[in-house]
Amino acid sequence: MKLRDILIFLPAGLASAACISSGDQTTINTLFKSGGADTVVQLCPNTVLSVSDTISFTADNQELSTSGYPTDNSRATIQPAANSNVSMLITGYGFNGLRIKNIQVDGLRPSLGLVEKGGASIELGQASTGIVISDIVSKNARAWSCLHLLQSGDSSAPCTNVTIMNNQIGPCGNEGTNSAGISQWADGISFACQGSLIENNFVNGSTDGGIVLFGAPNTTVKGNTIISSATDSGFGAINMVDYLYDGSYAGVVVTNNTITGDKLFNAGIAIGAYAWSFNDDTFLQGPATITDNVFSGNITFPIAVNGWTGGLTVTGNDVSKVNTPNSAFSDSNSCSAATKALWTENAHLAYYPAGLTGSSNLQSDFIAADANATNFICTTAPLPSSISYGVGELNVSVNSVLAELHNDILTQYQGDSNIVTYNTSTGSYVPVWSSGHTSSTCGSDPGACLCVFTQDGDFVTTVSGQTQFSSGTGGEGHVLTFLNESPWIEVADSTGKVIWSTDAN
Repeated sequence: MKLRDILIFLPAGLASAACISSGDQTTINTLFKSGGADTVVQLCPNTVLSVSDTISFTADNQELSTSGYPTDNSRATIQPAANSNVSMLITGYGFNGLRIKNIQVDGLRPSLGLVEKGGASIELGQASTGIVISDIVSKNARAWSCLHLLQSGDSSAPCTNVTIMNNQIGPCGNEGTNSAGISQWADGISFACQGSLIENNFVNGSTDGGIVLFGAPNTTVKGNTIISSATDSGFGAINMVDYLYDGSYAGVVVTNNTITGDKLFNAGIAIGAYAWSFNDDTFLQGPATITDNVFSGNITFPIAVNGWTGGLTVTGNDVSKVNTPNSAFSDSNSCSAATKALWTENAHLAYYPAGLTGSSNLQSDFIAADANATNFICTTAPLPSSISYGVGELNVSVNSVLAELHNDILTQYQGDSNIVTYNTSTGSYVPVWSSGHTSSTCGSDPGACLCVFTQDGDFVTTVSGQTQFSSGTGGEGHVLTFLNESPWIEVADSTGKVIWSTDAN
């Protein structure tokens, strides 16, 4: 049977008479190419299609959906094939009226792994209008986003009038970096189209941004539920921090969303160029309206504003169910002094007055920062009071954190081969101990410099194979422990007896 024979093509919006129960990306791509505009490709309920390459829309008004439009787990699933390196499962660029409806897209990251420099699981947009994504699941993205709607780059033909509605998004990514130092986090919905609607989506377990607006002028974000993972922290729930469209967020409305921090959200709604970073050059611009959103759980800064101009209204938002104090569910070791001060003050609604210019209307419970509070995504889940390594378990190159601990204590192996413990409680890095051994070699040849707890129990730094610092515990050392109080570092033998500490050095 020819591929064309297994599906009847009907006008847009109508279901096909037959559905696909097996195949791969070639099966679907052939149908889109041969059918042209208005082609509807439907998968049978409960079908699982494994793909080794991307499914691509090829013309206006094409649709990919599950027959009968179910909204439960019988929706067909599209996933990467085993041993494939595909991260972008569905794409469509520059076509109007595309529709993805009532399917599940599973990137299978837990089993297939992260794809470094990969693309979003679903990516549509550019010079297009009328895209609809509804009643789908997108989870376990192998790269940076579960769903991406991107701008056109052409102001005369922008991406407009997109509807993202009634979808289940997440989990997306993991917190932190992997053993190779590669970032693992991912967005839920990454959105850069104008004049659009993002409504009634359930975003659960995003680790970068839940819903990220890249400008997106005249877009409304309403009625969404965004929850952080129970196991992985999320940077922000709704982000208005990225520079696109000349920094314009004009006409953006964010209203009636429910945001819950389970493990942790650093920011509930982050607004402005400096809310997410330290050194962006240009303020972002409104006017934008943030109203009647409800926050609860572990959210360090439910709304944070810095780096905004041109009009901002923030009213009627409810933070009464956000957990307090911040110290009960987060640490602020990596925050600047100004941001740390707001964290200590439990400033659920925070802004920097000099970072908000032009007209504004802020609800009365906002707290003003005394100095330039930036990078509101600096907090972490509660840190341990100590970290221990067995013999052979620590082997790192320069510029590595050896221990980040509760009460603002940080020990790192620096770029000059010096081991330094800092107290960061004031927002500044105040050294409280150092190994005192440095080398200029590490700057030109970082790979030549190592910090190791050796197999025979010695805690050492080496440069080009030559020992620079040593605890002198070779043959006896069994456990290396970093502490958040003096002595900052200890080596114990197999009986638990401390045989070296920083007090002795």
